[in-house]
Amino acid sequence: MTWSEPAESADLLSHGVSPPIIGRLDYEQGQVGAAEMEGVPEGRRGLFPNQVALYVVKDGWVDGRDNPNDRIIGSTLDEDISGESRTSITVAPLNFAMSSGEKIWIQTGDPSNPPLTDSDVIPAYLTADATQGATTLSIDDGSGNPVTITASSGDRVLSNTQSPWIIHAKEEVANKFDNYMQGFVDAGGQADVIFIDMETSIPETQRMAQDPRWDNASMGLDGKSLKQFVEDSPYTLQEIIDAGPGDPASNWASAEFTGKLLSDAVEEALFDVAQSYFPEIKGSDYSQTGVTEENRVWDTDGNERWKPHVFGTHGSHPLYASIRQFSNTTPDGGGKVNNVGTHPYAVTHWQVRYVRGMHQSTGGKVMPWLTYENLIDAFFNLEVRDTPYYEEHVRHMALHTDSDVPVLYWNARDGGGGGGDDQQDLNFNSVLAELNGQINADSYQTVTTQKPGWSTDIFATAIETPNKRLWRVTAMRVDPQDDRDIVVDVSNGDTVTIPGGAVGAWYETAKGVDVTFSYQHPPVDNLLPNDNFIDLTSGEWTMRDDEPVQSGISDPDGGTDAYKVTDPIHSAQIPVQKNTVYTFSIWAQKVSGNYRYFITGDDYSNDVIARGYFNNPTWDSGDWQRKRTAFNSGNRTMIRINFPRSTSEFNLYQPMLNKGEWQGPYTPPEAPSPGSQEISLQKGGNLVSAAVDPTYPDLEAVLGGATSSIARIVTQDGQVFDPSEGTDEIGTWDPTEAYTIYAESPASFDVEGTVLDAKDVSLDAGWNWLPYLGSTSVPVDQAFDTIQNDLVMVKDETGHVYRPAQGTDQIGSLQPGTAYKILLENPVTLSYPLE
Repeated sequence: MTWSEPAESADLLSHGVSPPIIGRLDYEQGQVGAAEMEGVPEGRRGLFPNQVALYVVKDGWVDGRDNPNDRIIGSTLDEDISGESRTSITVAPLNFAMSSGEKIWIQTGDPSNPPLTDSDVIPAYLTADATQGATTLSIDDGSGNPVTITASSGDRVLSNTQSPWIIHAKEEVANKFDNYMQGFVDAGGQADVIFIDMETSIPETQRMAQDPRWDNASMGLDGKSLKQFVEDSPYTLQEIIDAGPGDPASNWASAEFTGKLLSDAVEEALFDVAQSYFPEIKGSDYSQTGVTEENRVWDTDGNERWKPHVFGTHGSHPLYASIRQFSNTTPDGGGKVNNVGTHPYAVTHWQVRYVRGMHQSTGGKVMPWLTYENLIDAFFNLEVRDTPYYEEHVRHMALHTDSDVPVLYWNARDGGGGGGDDQQDLNFNSVLAELNGQINADSYQTVTTQKPGWSTDIFATAIETPNKRLWRVTAMRVDPQDDRDIVVDVSNGDTVTIPGGAVGAWYETAKGVDVTFSYQHPPVDNLLPNDNFIDLTSGEWTMRDDEPVQSGISDPDGGTDAYKVTDPIHSAQIPVQKNTVYTFSIWAQKVSGNYRYFITGDDYSNDVIARGYFNNPTWDSGDWQRKRTAFNSGNRTMIRINFPRSTSEFNLYQPMLNKGEWQGPYTPPEAPSPGSQEISLQKGGNLVSAAVDPTYPDLEAVLGGATSSIARIVTQDGQVFDPSEGTDEIGTWDPTEAYTIYAESPASFDVEGTVLDAKDVSLDAGWNWLPYLGSTSVPVDQAFDTIQNDLVMVKDETGHVYRPAQGTDQIGSLQPGTAYKILLENPVTLSYPLE
């Protein structure tokens, strides 16, 4: 699973030989690569043909890093030209309008005999707009000079728009990479894995549909022309073009249309070539090998995407994918993705959710690609470096890695993010050595695959070896360097101690034993000088207009200790240390208008250090929310808190000052609990429900990638969802409904949104489909104790029954995620929770 080496082997942790750019990709360079690979231990010999992979399609980043013969066809030349300097050309009627300044390519080679290279095209630029159907194009060389042309009538005139038909680049790359591999093998090179960092895509445009190849079945997908393929899809081409990131149409195109065309081309150009020399080689995508990064989870740039076909780690949004917007609001404006923002715990928590999304989609075939510690901070603006959460993150990622493949580790060596050093390699290596010692087995299986809820402050990953179940338990420390022990309670009565300065601990149970963990965080001090700062009517706060602060307002803890503020107020002096990072936080609720506050120096009017704003959809809804603002005190020894607005009314509660960024308690006790619930489907009929009200209730959005495995969904009222027929009478997922889902193969999906803590469900006399809205199992007799006099029978999806009058109980307990058919003599109302 992992490995450990002595210090002198630090550079061998994850060695990758990078073939050169395509212009220098040849037999001799392959021999150079073999020499570079010499001495790398078996299992870690990697090829990293990244620049070569990026040549397959125009990425818009680097000019000339692709094959221009793979462009959309605009027309064909309608004249023979022999060595002439031209400022115009005659063409067959143009397939689509083009604009002045656009680049075109006259393709002089035989396009039916790939590969053509950049020597087989003549570049030019339009000097005037050309309408669709135009037969004359005005051109120059881009600098106002005529273009020298030798070409024949019938030669293609290509636009500069990337086409979905990746023909020439694929063949050119495959041929050159084959030469490289031949030199590599002849020089004794060996390789175990090939991995790339694919960050590009094929843009969808209407020009595709105006290319004559659009309706050619021999150049399409799944035996269909691309025209027919899109017509048979859930979306029109225009809907795909208009779709933004995370839109279902964009997701579908990335997974099944242009994304698959690109993936197929890259696999044929690189993976298939490498595999012809090394049949057991693994790929980092890993669709050729069964180890893949297919997933459907929110990434932190606010996009929901899954790319099951993509060869190359970055192309399928790996674990180190974009976390730059992690402290921003969710796509619906509903607040932080994780309410502890960019705190190192949040990063680790997010990564575990992410890898479990992959795990669920692939049956455990996951191979993360982890980065050196500097990059996580420098590139993604996080606060992980020099905290124990980096090592904790590595442990959890390794425990989710397929036991048949190694953990990929990347150190840029003065590359992105400033590069890493040997010490970072050794640190990573020591964590892997620790893991090997704890696991002490050749194989294992990850058994914790449910994503931890957004609001949880403790989670655990468990693996099962032939001899035991091993748990890694991780808790949220407000200050990651806190030296106080954290005592974790185990549901079986045990305790686990996380030592001071650490954020996680190991725990073992017997095989098959499931436990849960909970803890109380050591107290976090409020650094405001005294308790009077909590009372906004006290002398520690100064009103600057006539309207007094009103006390006795309902607060988010269920009491009446909040305050209504109308006119500007500011605090007394608050002592701070120089050049120290603090966080000010406060609960707030809108009465009217938006509001802001300032953290200032002693001069509260002019010396503004930092600002906090409430003006988002959560604020507009009137819900309580906690706002936090981090700031550096600089040379100041005193600060004030200033609420300057006199045009708004708002309720405030429990101001707090802590040292460090993003600290303090942030979750209101009575706020809806964000969470997710996995629904697992067996082949055949499944009677299911979920105790989560989805944030995005559209049925196909809820089902995600599982849609391809679903034949039909039926409700008690007879409404039908049939993806093969394009029928959707259901529309949205209703948590108070039960659904029968007929699956063609096993699958699973997550319902993500707000946990339903309490709910009444009305049932009619006769048969009802009852959703079970509990988060834990409940004995069936206990669940229905309040309606025993009206209950005739309960039946589960397998036909097992519970008949209280006859003393028959084949069901035992109601299980989360399931639903039941219930027969009643009279109407009743069931109130959840049932226990």
